[in-house]
Amino acid sequence: MRPRQLLTCFLVGALMAASHAFAWGPDGHHTIGAIADNLIVGTHAAAEVKTILGDLSLKDASVWADCVKGIDPGKNYTYQSAGKYPECRIYETAELEAEMSDFVRRNDKNCNPKPGEESCHKQYHYTDAAIQHDHYDRSFVGTRNDDIVSAVVAATHVLRGDAAPAPFNLKDKREALLVLAHYVGDIHQPLHVGAVYLDTKGKRVNPDAEPFFDPQTDTRGGNKIMIKGADKNMHAMWDELPASLTASHVNAAMLKEAEAIPVTDGEVFDWPTIWASDTLKMARQAFDKLKFGNLRNGHWSTMLPAKYSLDMDSIKKTQLVKAGAHLAQVLQAIWP
Repeated sequence: MRPRQLLTCFLVGALMAASHAFAWGPDGHHTIGAIADNLIVGTHAAAEVKTILGDLSLKDASVWADCVKGIDPGKNYTYQSAGKYPECRIYETAELEAEMSDFVRRNDKNCNPKPGEESCHKQYHYTDAAIQHDHYDRSFVGTRNDDIVSAVVAATHVLRGDAAPAPFNLKDKREALLVLAHYVGDIHQPLHVGAVYLDTKGKRVNPDAEPFFDPQTDTRGGNKIMIKGADKNMHAMWDELPASLTASHVNAAMLKEAEAIPVTDGEVFDWPTIWASDTLKMARQAFDKLKFGNLRNGHWSTMLPAKYSLDMDSIKKTQLVKAGAHLAQVLQAIWP
C-alpha cells in the first residue's frame, strides 16, 4: 500500500460512514436474481443452489445482505426492521433473524473500522475508485481489502470450499451464497464502484493524482450530490428502477440478452476485478457532462441534461442483464 493510501485510510473514517444506499434497491436485486434463476435451470449449479438454500431462490436470496442491515449492534444485535421492508419479510422469523444476527456479530468490527465508520458488513457493498481511471486497482484511493471486489472474491472462495480470506467471516456455503447473490448485483451498480471527487468549487479532482487525499472531496458514491428539481441525491436516483426493469418484466428477450453475455476470461477469482473495471466505465458515463455547484451545507448540486434519464435507464438495463448473467456464470464455474 502506498503512503498516500495509508493516509487515505486514516483520514476517511467518519466520512465513509453510512455513505451508501442499498444498491439497485430490492427491485434491482430481485431482477438480477430472477435472471440468474432462469439461466441455471437444469444445471448442476441449480441443484447445488437448491441443496444450500432450500426453498429460497436466488431472487429471494438477492436481498439478504441488505436485510441484515436491520440488525442493530447497539441493541444486542437484534433485528429492528420488522415490517418495514416487504422484501425482507421472508427472513423475519426467530430462526432467520438469529441467522442474520450471527452474521452481523461476526462481521461488525472484524475490519477494524475507524472511529465513526459504519459496521464492516455494510462496507462490503461498495468501493469508490475515481472515475478518471479506466480500471479498478487496489492501490487506488477509495478501494479497500473489504470492498465489494474483495467481498465477491471471499464469497466465491467459501463456495469453492476454501476459508474466507480476512477480514471476511463467512461461516458456511449458505451464508456465502446469500451474500454472493447480492454482491454480484452491487458490483454492477455504477455508483457502487466509481466515484466523482469534487473540490469546494465543484471542480473534479483525481485523488490519486494529488500529493495528499482530501477526504472532503469524497461525494460518497453520489450521496452528497443533490439533483436540482428533485428531492433526491444521485446515488438514490441510480438505485431506482423503472417498472419495465423489475423482476416481473424479466422475459424471453431479456434472458436472451443475458445468455449472450460471454463468460469472463481468466480465473474465477479474477472476475470481480474485471467486472468492477467494466462498471467503472459505466460510472464515468453516469457523471459525464455534468456540472456541479459549490459545496454548500455538506452537499454539491447538479442539473441533469434533458436526455439523462433515458441514458441512465439504458445503462441500468445493461448492468442488470450483465449482473444476472455473471451471477449465473460464477455459480456454474463453481459447480460445473
